[in-house]
Amino acid sequence: MNSKIRTTHLERRAVVYLRQSTPNQIELHRESTERQYALADRALNLGWDKSQISILDSDLGKSGQTTTGREDFHRLMAAVGLGEVGAVLALEASRFSRSQADWHKLLDICALTDTLVIDHDGIYDPNDFNDRVILGFKGTWSHTELHGMRLRLQGAKLNKAKKGELRCSPPTGYVYDPEGKLVLDPDEGVVAAIKLVFQQFHALGTAFKVMRYFCVNQIPFPRRRWRPGHMGTLYWGPANLSRITGILRNPTYTGTYVYGRRRSLNVIENGQITKVKTQLLPQEEWKVVIHDAHEPYVSWSEYLANCEQLRRNNTGYISDGCQRTPREGFALLQGLVICGKCGRRMSPRYHGDGGKRVAYECTQARKQDGSVGVCWSVAGTAIDTAVEAHVLEALTLEQLNISLAVLSELEHQAHEADKTWQLRLERAHYEADRAFRQYDATEPENRLVARTLEKRWNEKLQQLTELEEAYNRAHQVERADFGSLNCAATIVRLRFVRNRYCCLIVK
Repeated sequence: MNSKIRTTHLERRAVVYLRQSTPNQIELHRESTERQYALADRALNLGWDKSQISILDSDLGKSGQTTTGREDFHRLMAAVGLGEVGAVLALEASRFSRSQADWHKLLDICALTDTLVIDHDGIYDPNDFNDRVILGFKGTWSHTELHGMRLRLQGAKLNKAKKGELRCSPPTGYVYDPEGKLVLDPDEGVVAAIKLVFQQFHALGTAFKVMRYFCVNQIPFPRRRWRPGHMGTLYWGPANLSRITGILRNPTYTGTYVYGRRRSLNVIENGQITKVKTQLLPQEEWKVVIHDAHEPYVSWSEYLANCEQLRRNNTGYISDGCQRTPREGFALLQGLVICGKCGRRMSPRYHGDGGKRVAYECTQARKQDGSVGVCWSVAGTAIDTAVEAHVLEALTLEQLNISLAVLSELEHQAHEADKTWQLRLERAHYEADRAFRQYDATEPENRLVARTLEKRWNEKLQQLTELEEAYNRAHQVERADFGSLNCAATIVRLRFVRNRYCCLIVK
C-alpha cells in the first residue's frame, strides 16, 4: 500500500468520477470509458473495501468547460467538503474539469478535508507542496491542451473558409449539387416562397407584415432539415417571424460566401460560466466575405437596405437618434420631432382619458447625479393640427396618381401569390398522380401492397381537394378586396376633380 494512503483515508469512501465531453465520444471511444470504470479495481487494489467504492458516471457526455448541468461533479464537491471522501479517482485532471478555476477549487477543498487525488499516473496529496505543484501543472496542461486543440481546429476551418470550401448546412432556398457547389433549390415552390419574402418586405417594410401576409393568404413556408435522419428533407409549415427575419439578415441570399459572422462569449455568474452567448459581429469584423460565390436571390445593395430597414424598425431607443417605425397612438409625428435644446428625437406621451391628449417629450437630459430627466416637453395638439393642414394643402393630382399606382403594385403582388398557389397545386397534382401510378402498377392479387397504396392515393387526393378549396376561398377574398379598393380609388378621383383636393384613408 502506498505510504500516502493512511487508515483515515481508507475509513472513508473512494469516489471514481467519470466524464466524457460528448455522447459521440461515449459511443466511439469505448476504450476510454472502460479505462475510467477500471479505476474502481485500482481503488480496490489500493486497500479500499468494495462497499466503500462509489462510481459517479452521470456526467458522461457533458463538457468539462463548466460545472453547469454536471450534477455528479456537484455531488462530488459536496461529499469532499463534508469530509466523507478519502480519495477521488479520475483518469486524468481534464475529467474533473477543463476550467482551472474549478480544478483549483477542488484541490483547495481536498486539502482542507485531507482527501487524496488519484489518477492513472500516481497518488497525490494536495497538502504536500510537491504534489500540489504537480496537480496545478496538470490542471494548467489540461487547459493548454484544450486551447491547442481548439486553435488547430479553428485554424483549419478558417483556412478552408478563406477558399470558400467550408460547407455548412445551407439556408432554405439553397442545396449542394453533386460537385459540392451551392445552387438554388430544385423545387420551384421553395424558390418562389423565398423570392416572395424579399418582394413583400420591399413592399411592406416590416418582417412582421411579411409573416402576416403569408399567414393571411395561407401560403405555407418551406424548410429543409439537415439534421441526422432528415438530411435535406423538405417540410412545409406556417411562416414565423424569426425565420422571416433570419432570411432577410442572411447575406448568403446575395450570392456571398460569409464566414465568421458570430462569436461565442462565456456568461459568468457567481464565478461560474453559466452559458455561452452568441453575439453577432458588425460587418467590418466578418472574417471571410467572398462576393459572387453562387447564384443570388437579391443584390448586395438590397441586402444592406433590408438590414438598415430592419434596424429602423426597432422601436426601442438607440443613441444614434434615427427614425423608428411609428407605433399605436394618436400622435401624428412619432419619431419626427426634434428637441430644440439638445437635438435628440422626442417621444410621444399620452395623458387624459384614453390617452387622447398628446405631448412630445425629450427625456435624455443628464442631471448632476447621473440620472436621466426631462429635457423639454411640448403639447402635441397644436403641432399635429398645423402639420395636418400643411399636408392637405400639398396634396395634388400627382400624389393621388401615386396611390392609384399602389393598386397596380397590389395586383402584381396578388399575381405572385397566385403563382405560389399554382405551384402548390401542381405539386399536389403530381403527388396524387404518382400515388395513382404506384397503385395502378401493383398486381391485383397482391392485396397486402395494394391496400397500402390505395390508402396513400386516397390521402393524396384528400390533400389535393383541401388545397383546391383553400385556394378558391383565398381567391374569392382577394377578388372582394380588390373590388372595394378599385371602387374607392374611382370615388377619390371624382371627388378630387370636384373639390380640387381630398384625403384617402385605407384601413
